[in-house]
Amino acid sequence: MRRIKDMNVFLTGTFLILVAFLAFYLSMPLASNTDVGLGPGFVPKMFAFMQFGLGATMVFVGFMQEGESPEPWQWRPLVLILASVGFFAITIERMGLIVAVIGLVLISCAANRGTTFRESLVLAVCSAAVSAGLFVKLLGLSIAIWPSMLQGA
Repeated sequence: MRRIKDMNVFLTGTFLILVAFLAFYLSMPLASNTDVGLGPGFVPKMFAFMQFGLGATMVFVGFMQEGESPEPWQWRPLVLILASVGFFAITIERMGLIVAVIGLVLISCAANRGTTFRESLVLAVCSAAVSAGLFVKLLGLSIAIWPSMLQGA
């Protein structure tokens, strides 16, 4: 009989703990308190602590509750999701927010075989519109919406 009863929950909790330790390490140089109040390191350390607690809880549950056996890895979703993030990173400055978000969503949706192109396209267009409205119009971030060749210099 295995000691770990739910490997999926156990591995997820372990991952959360490792990321929390990384966040603790990266936020070490930031002061949590200053003379006038909370410092810049307070919130990252607080979130890392909460994530560590959630991860520890999940590891504990992984030992206590029976769960499903882990499924074998599927390469298509892994590769396409990573490719979509890479596409977004490469195109956001050169091609603008609209093109980057539409590409991100279309490539990501290709990772799921059950998603039709029409569904993906509607989601991509709506995501791009919401992103442009939220980040550029409401928040006023200086992100190019369209490629510079279309903006009319």
